[in-house]
Amino acid sequence: MAGITGLGSGIDIGSIVKALVDAERAPKQSQLNRLEKATSSRISALGTMRSVIGEFSTTLSSLNKLSAFQKQTVSSTSSSVLTATSTGTLPAGRFSMQVQQVASSSKAALQSVAGTSAATFNSGSLNISAGSSNINIDVTATNNSLLGIRDAINTAGSSQGIGASIVSDASGSRLVVSSNKTGAGNDIQVVSTADGVTQGANSLGALNFSSGTSSIQLPTFAAGAISTFKAGTLSLNNGTATLDISVAEEASLEDIRDAINLDGAAQGFSATLESVDGGAARLMVQSNTAGPVSVTSSSPDSGLGDNNLSALNSVALSNARSIDTAKSAMFTVDGLSVVKNSNTITDVIEGITINLVAAQSAEDITAGKTVDVVVGQDKASVRSSLQKFVEGYNKLMQTNNDLTAVVQVGEGKPPVTGPLLGDSSLRNLLTGLRKEMTQLGDQAGLSSLAELGITTQKDGKLSIDAVKMDEALAANYDKVAEFMTGEKGLMGRLEGIVKPYANDSGILGLRQKSLQTTLSSVDKQRAALDLRIEKVQERLFSQYNAMDMLVGRLQKTSESLANQLASLPGFVRKDK
Repeated sequence: MAGITGLGSGIDIGSIVKALVDAERAPKQSQLNRLEKATSSRISALGTMRSVIGEFSTTLSSLNKLSAFQKQTVSSTSSSVLTATSTGTLPAGRFSMQVQQVASSSKAALQSVAGTSAATFNSGSLNISAGSSNINIDVTATNNSLLGIRDAINTAGSSQGIGASIVSDASGSRLVVSSNKTGAGNDIQVVSTADGVTQGANSLGALNFSSGTSSIQLPTFAAGAISTFKAGTLSLNNGTATLDISVAEEASLEDIRDAINLDGAAQGFSATLESVDGGAARLMVQSNTAGPVSVTSSSPDSGLGDNNLSALNSVALSNARSIDTAKSAMFTVDGLSVVKNSNTITDVIEGITINLVAAQSAEDITAGKTVDVVVGQDKASVRSSLQKFVEGYNKLMQTNNDLTAVVQVGEGKPPVTGPLLGDSSLRNLLTGLRKEMTQLGDQAGLSSLAELGITTQKDGKLSIDAVKMDEALAANYDKVAEFMTGEKGLMGRLEGIVKPYANDSGILGLRQKSLQTTLSSVDKQRAALDLRIEKVQERLFSQYNAMDMLVGRLQKTSESLANQLASLPGFVRKDK
């Protein structure tokens, strides 16, 4: 509309044009609104349906496996001795076991030293092993303390299952080294190699350890290897044997070392002499037995020598020793003896993982008492799988019922219908599902869902008769998986029908894309309608404005004629 209209005729041209334009727009606009609403509703409904179909397809896929219908219960009659779980399909049965010994790993307390965690050692290298696990530690001036060596072991051993900690007791501080490798032959071993570069307060050899052996580090003497002692008898004991060494006047540390190695070889005793910080020296005494080594002296501490022989006395408390020995698991299965390096056994009873917890008592072993692993049919799990199928199908049916419903709203009024009422795609889907579910299988003893207690109700949903299902599982447990799974099984057949409806490029997905195209065309039609209405409005204003101008001119002509007539002689005005 341009300018002010209706001045010539006094007619409200704007209102007239608006009414005519609205009348022109209304039918098409109502049509487009109805089309947009219906299309959007159908797109939303198809999306909802596709989501439910997708869930049902996933359920069918998860149930199309033998494991969903052939599960077993595996239990132990004594979980304090062992537990068991199923890892495969196996028949019901019972296995009698006796557990004589569980597998264990190695843990060793090394020689204790004075000086707490700051105690230092000569430099060199440590090789620490536990079976095939092996690490090498370089001991240098930067880490030759008890604390530094512990941290180096933990860093290098993290990937090998080897670790260390520091424990302090009445004898001093020591490293406790452990491994997580179980099984006989996997004991902790520590071998040192000194390099003579840096000296500490303790010999690096003090950290040596071998399972089944023991050692003790004797006191340090500032004068080193030439330190001399008064005469007497030095006694070495390892718990099973005692070695008496006769020490002459002014015998040196070297002399005592040589005497131990000479006289103690037969009894498994040996000694080494190592220099430590400041030129001092000390003896290390080793025994080839695991018993703690102690060194005592008996003498009047008289005669020539720089030190009393009693200065070499050392108690067993400071010994290196095994805390835990690596052992293999030893048990029997139905009387058959088995030895394993782990407490988790997967390759003895096929399809069962056994976890050993503790050994039985000697009395129970002697009395022949066993712990049984019992394998049974897991009917509860099968019932759960069937319930999952029924719930998925019923959800699909309920969604279909909601989206295709016809609801009466009152007498004389049209019913409210669901957005997918009469949809042929859904009708074809449900027809296919019903056909497959009523198709009889060829399995002996089980050929239909009805035989499992699953039947169809009036509303199209499925219901379960729990009593009948239990009876069917008791009679035909082994047949359920065959009927339900596989390409020709019910789950496989249903999955084949459902999948084409769930995919983006499937039947419903293509329908949604087509409807989206319709929505796009609605927008284009609205734009075209606006353009046409704008031209109609322009045309009407043009026509009415032309009429208004004509009426205006006619009114002016009328007024002019009236004035001229009024001015003629003898003209009598009616209002006079």
